[in-house]
Parts: sequence; structure tokens; C-alpha cells
Amino acid sequence: MAGPHLPERIVTLFLSSDYARLVGATVSEQLDYIVDIASLHTRDELLRRLGLNRVVVRQVETWLGSHGRRLRRPTESIDVAMCGLEFRKRRIRRSRLGARRRRLDPKAAAGTTPSKEPG
Repeated sequence: MAGPHLPERIVTLFLSSDYARLVGATVSEQLDYIVDIASLHTRDELLRRLGLNRVVVRQVETWLGSHGRRLRRPTESIDVAMCGLEFRKRRIRRSRLGARRRRLDPKAAAGTTPSKEPG
């Protein structure tokens, strides 16, 4: 059974929102995290700023629910909401593992030794 579908025009509205630029630098990256971008919005923002009607907002809420997410509550800070997003956790985890691998890899250390200059 397929989950709820989000219309393309709604995805486009999310990608043009200010929150999309906070989440990703490229459209490709923003599309990867469209659920995170959508969850940063409040119901009021969807109704007023993006000009959606209540039926469409309910559709967005259902779609987010199918991904285990929800709209941000009006009392929730955007900073707190962003700290809890999965895309931030994945990025941090990858960068730490990559840094550790580079430091501990003896082959990488051997390749960084300075070569003797002719002279």
C-alpha cells in the first residue's frame, strides 16, 4: 500500500521557503531532506505565508505523519526544531567517522611524508 502523496506544487513551495536554504545548499540536497524542511513549518505558516488552504495543510500533516513527523508547534523554537532533525545527525556522524579514519589510517600517514628535494 502506497503512503500519502505530496503534490509537486507543495514540494515546490517548501523548496522556495526560507527553511529550505537553512537545510541544504542545493536543490538536490533540499529534495533529500524535504520531510525535514516541511516539518520546520507551523500550521500558521502554511496557511498564511505559503497561502495554502486547510485541506492542503491537512494533506501535508498526513504526509508528514506517514514519515513519522509533524509540523512544528507555534511554541517551538526554530533553533530547537533544527537541532533535532535527522539530516544534522547524519552529517555530524559521517564527518566524525571520516576524520577518525583519516587520522588512524597508516597508509594515509605514509603518503603525507615530505619528499626529499633534489639538491
